[in-house]
Amino acid sequence: RLKKQLEDLSIPFTSDFASSISASDFIVDAIFGFSFKGEVREPFPAVISALRDTKVPVLAVDAPSSWNIEDGPPDSGPGKGYSPDALISLTAPKPLLKWFKGRHFVGGRFLSKTVADKYQIDVPPYKGIDQVVEVPVDEQKL
Repeated sequence: RLKKQLEDLSIPFTSDFASSISASDFIVDAIFGFSFKGEVREPFPAVISALRDTKVPVLAVDAPSSWNIEDGPPDSGPGKGYSPDALISLTAPKPLLKWFKGRHFVGGRFLSKTVADKYQIDVPPYKGIDQVVEVPVDEQKL
């Protein structure tokens, strides 16, 4: 269904990811959701390797592809050594942030203070009507 929706929006597809990377100004890594589990199958190992090896800035959404939400980056496979330039955590930081060294943003004001306090979720202060805030990695409590 997603492919059909993208086709209807005239979003171009590529079969040569490596060439497409070199023609890009930046890349958004949103391949898998943070709850993804299981083996990464083709074409994704090649894509993750390309993300790892590129000099083009990469922004990962919620979790860098191939990273485990609890245990961080993989010890082997195509994602070994992959660390994007920036990470945007949706709603709240995930435990994998302990291993992340790039710029970190939290986006989405989805939790009330009452809910955040109840579940002890560290939600950064947003200014005005901002929906995204940059948070230094070393200042996050998890």
